[in-house]
Amino acid sequence: MKTNYSSIVSIVTITIICSLLTVTFYLNIPDNWRFENPLAVFVANIMLYYLIFIFIRTFLLLVLSFLEVVFYKRNRIIQSFPLVTIIIPAYNEEKVLTPAIESVLDIDYPNLEVLVVDDGSTDNTFVVAKEMEKHEQVRVIHQANAGKSEALNHGISEALGDYFVCMDADSVLSKNILLEAIPYFEEDENLAAVAGAVKVGNSKNILTSFQNLEYIIGLNFHKKAQSFLKMVTIVPGPIGVFNRDKVYALGGYSSDTFAEDSDLSMRLLMEGYNIKYCDKISAVTEAPDDINSLITQRYRWSRGMVQAIFKGIGILRENYSMRGLLVVLYMFFETIMIPLINFSFIVLTLEFALLYNITELMGPYFIGLTLLDVALCFYSIITEQKIGYLLILSFLNRLTYGLLLEVIRFFSIFDELLKVPMKWGVLVRKGLD
Repeated sequence: MKTNYSSIVSIVTITIICSLLTVTFYLNIPDNWRFENPLAVFVANIMLYYLIFIFIRTFLLLVLSFLEVVFYKRNRIIQSFPLVTIIIPAYNEEKVLTPAIESVLDIDYPNLEVLVVDDGSTDNTFVVAKEMEKHEQVRVIHQANAGKSEALNHGISEALGDYFVCMDADSVLSKNILLEAIPYFEEDENLAAVAGAVKVGNSKNILTSFQNLEYIIGLNFHKKAQSFLKMVTIVPGPIGVFNRDKVYALGGYSSDTFAEDSDLSMRLLMEGYNIKYCDKISAVTEAPDDINSLITQRYRWSRGMVQAIFKGIGILRENYSMRGLLVVLYMFFETIMIPLINFSFIVLTLEFALLYNITELMGPYFIGLTLLDVALCFYSIITEQKIGYLLILSFLNRLTYGLLLEVIRFFSIFDELLKVPMKWGVLVRKGLD
């Protein structure tokens, strides 16, 4: 989509106005609070200043996102066609593997190979993959079950391409992925990876619709802002294009966290490499469509990111750099501090409501955050031309889906600190719409 810059300016202006009005409204509330409990007054004021901080943070990220859209040229012409290897790690993916391979073969690029790594599947994944070797671009290798990270590393070691793409077996890639991504590498020799957009392919109920909203806002807001600084913190598993030599020299993926994509992205950034985001390339993937599957997935993601952050702290101790410090601090705040603070405010509000009959403590706080959610959603659905029902969901998100995610993050953080044992967890594939 060719973005109309005047429209973006209008949306940014509306968002800023909503933010300022909300803060102004909230600043007047403490004068009307007459809590007898001094702790309630203290908490109310902490919540106020935290909300102001969140608005400032949001404003800065929004400006960076806007600058990425305005100043980073969108039309690139590819100069050469280096060999690219598409790596598909697969464990019990027989239902979704064929469409994934077919989508890769349909990519508009003349020089690619497809490498399927069967990670010791117990179903017919290997058989399905071997059937696709009728296409000369497809190779299939088998290994004893060792986990996704080892499957990816096996694929990287076997890859013949100068660049490689990691994709999930349940995903379908956009046809333009390589024509759009390779020019980024041609422009910046220090670039290690290009992240793409993740889209929900099974948006069939309220839960998957909330995830659709989450991805749209996250991509338009966080990743574009990070991309302006060339410091995208997570290259998502379903779609990432990498410089093979840079990743291989760093040791590839690590198996000591439950978020191998976050871990690799952090290590690349801390090593001094750049990572960009391209909104023109995408992967359509299958999102959890029931509560149990969602909790399992997000719990693993959150714990894995906490593991990657602590690992990053260890790297800093051995090899300090200002860039590495900024990466770790940003991830620590976004992944650990914000969830802990949000959950603490929820618990304190419930405590005051039950023990001291103070029921109005959280209301203005949630009003401010909800208006911010709606403003960001409005910005995102306009720039991405998404359907408007997502705007309605944004009014509900903070007290429903968003609240559920905060609870999951809180417990995953403490479970990791306490080293509670956990397993990887497997999402049962049902196929895309």
